[in-house]
Amino acid sequence: MTQDKSEDYGYRLNVEYYGADFPVEVLVARMEREDFIIPEFQREFVWKRTDSSRFIDSLIIGLPTPSIFLAKDKKSSKYIVIDGQQRLRTLQYFYRGYYPDEKKFHLEGATPQINGLTYQELPPYERRNLDNAIIHCVIISEDYDSRGMFHVFERLNTSGVSLKPQEIRNALYHGSTINLIKELSSNELWSTMSGHTSSSNSQEIILRGFALLQNKEAYMGSTEDFLNYFLTQNQDLGEVELSGMRTLFSNAINKAFECLGEKAFYRGSRFNASLFESLFVIISQKYDDLDCKSLTAFRDNLFLDGEIWNLRNPVKKVEYVKNIYKSII
Repeated sequence: MTQDKSEDYGYRLNVEYYGADFPVEVLVARMEREDFIIPEFQREFVWKRTDSSRFIDSLIIGLPTPSIFLAKDKKSSKYIVIDGQQRLRTLQYFYRGYYPDEKKFHLEGATPQINGLTYQELPPYERRNLDNAIIHCVIISEDYDSRGMFHVFERLNTSGVSLKPQEIRNALYHGSTINLIKELSSNELWSTMSGHTSSSNSQEIILRGFALLQNKEAYMGSTEDFLNYFLTQNQDLGEVELSGMRTLFSNAINKAFECLGEKAFYRGSRFNASLFESLFVIISQKYDDLDCKSLTAFRDNLFLDGEIWNLRNPVKKVEYVKNIYKSII
């Protein structure tokens, strides 16, 4: 097993990985069994048909192909696809005989003797060549350092999509809590009050609110690590806990809307994530004792205070916000 260590980010990243060779027919069977977890940001099949055909052709005639990068999922023991989903999908579609749009998958621009053929039409010898062709996979062990996995995704993903931290979290920490965060981010009132923030940004803002409310003691200087740790500890919450979080969120945005209006979380002309976090924490902690007069006075004091907007440490900001609240009641 190999250990890769980097100091680019001010700490050493421990990522243990190993290599494994799989025959094509085994990878296809695992795709059909849904043994691979394909992150949402990778799910669109974008390869041109000639690209797909060349990949299949290379395997049949024995040319080397790039490695596929996988991570062993801690929860399910399935494999998270870091890089290689276009290749895996190409194999799956070729064996099925059709593309996602249900058009026939026949080879285009391939070696003359197999050009134009589907998998079912390949001569037995060529079909065996493809079935037995080996694709090398690099597998990151399930004991990975979540900080390191972020940088693995960022550096190895070749989907052409610029990845956002929350998209990576959704892949690494998939489970009931991430599903709830996605659900809350699609709330109609929240969408209006957050200025229709993009889905991944919206999810991260909500996640930050809960992490600061429930686990601020875990903050050690990196917001990214702080959020990752929160999800590590709360990846698959039960229905009672999820229902409690759902109620907290609903109460907070409804109280803010009732007392402060549609732009409750705006500073000037734009939605402000720090303002949301401040209001979310105070409303959630003081909900039973909080009236609209107090909440309005609290927000007005936030606007008048110049210091809070300069604080970069979210935990210090929460403590500062609590002191402001205490000063007005």
